[in-house]
Amino acid sequence: MNITHRISSKQQFIILATILGNSLEWFDFILFGMMAPFFISLFFPESLVKSPYLYPGLMALVAIARPIGGFIFGTLGDKKGRKVALVRTICFMIIPLFLAALLPSYEEIGLTAGFLFVLMFLLQGISLGGEFPGAVVFLIESAKKETLGFIGSFAYLGIFIGILFAMIEVNLFNTEVTLEGLRAGAWRLPFFLSGLVGIVVLLLRRILRETPFFEKAKHYGCLLKEPLFDTFHKYKKMIFIGMGLMVMDTVGFNLVLIYSSFYNTEVLQLSPSQSTLLQFFTIILFLVTTLMAGRLADYIGIRRFAKWVLLTLFFLATPIYILMGWKIYWLLFITQGILAILIASYFSVLPILVSSLFPIEIRYSGTATAMNFAIAIFGGLGPFIMVRVIGQFHSPIWPILYLMIGCAVSLFSLALVQSQKLQISKM
Repeated sequence: MNITHRISSKQQFIILATILGNSLEWFDFILFGMMAPFFISLFFPESLVKSPYLYPGLMALVAIARPIGGFIFGTLGDKKGRKVALVRTICFMIIPLFLAALLPSYEEIGLTAGFLFVLMFLLQGISLGGEFPGAVVFLIESAKKETLGFIGSFAYLGIFIGILFAMIEVNLFNTEVTLEGLRAGAWRLPFFLSGLVGIVVLLLRRILRETPFFEKAKHYGCLLKEPLFDTFHKYKKMIFIGMGLMVMDTVGFNLVLIYSSFYNTEVLQLSPSQSTLLQFFTIILFLVTTLMAGRLADYIGIRRFAKWVLLTLFFLATPIYILMGWKIYWLLFITQGILAILIASYFSVLPILVSSLFPIEIRYSGTATAMNFAIAIFGGLGPFIMVRVIGQFHSPIWPILYLMIGCAVSLFSLALVQSQKLQISKM
């Protein structure tokens, strides 16, 4: 079946303009994360490089900046338009990309390099906080009712494309470029090229048309002067439900995309090359599954599909991690592949589940608040749980519990969703 036969050329342009920016954002973020030790040694004095708190501190800065970005761009998107907000987020994205490409090292300008590096992380966090929720809202409000799951799934597809290219870039650096070559500036080229792509995305977004939902709200005078205030004042319950739905987002990302490298090499005792191959296999599965699952959810029903995916994850968590513990290489592709397919399937319907909790006049602010608070709180605690608890005891029981608790919280939130009147369509 041709999965694009119900997507108009206008929708295809909207998808391109939104997911390109999303991909670029996550390419930048993941590339910095994967090469963090190198960048820290390049921009900070030796006394700080050895500190165990520097990298967690930078990640905490991004986590704090994301809700701030959500507040800024959510308010802008609900008052002035989704298009206006998405154009501004790409501007905030381009600045740290070019800054990264031009930033002098600590040896050249001293502590100023560290200060500019921190500023770059702050801008990146602010941009992240507005970009993904904005892409979600724009895609959902531009979709037909019968393709909400499929169109919404492109938001996560953009993330996975960015992660894949970041992984390819890091692998090329590790195999083709020496440490001396990196220090000489070989790492700057991908950021400079990304900045140029960002300018192209900016031009694409400037010719986007506003979503029909926002235009209708504007025409009938439904826009609010203080959408963020109304979000917290009238929709606190929806924010908490949205955060609960997002718990499995943070659990899935932490287990499969962030912690997997440590788990594969330290717990399962794979070689770095074996772990890299397994990670590439996993991210390809994420890419393929996301769109297929979004399309399937449109036929089955969004909430029903999400419910069965979460229940399957809950009951398969134990056998999956027990089989991983056998440390049979070919079996790891099966077990981690099943885990990736199920988590990607849930990711595919998250955009419509969360954004549909809020009415048009506060949809951007509400979606950004729920998503960013969940990622800041649960995503910030995730690495600590995995490294300090799971990594210390090397027992499959800890990732099993982590995954099952995440499923349980999101299932409970999904049950609350079913008792609420959703704001877009019956699902």
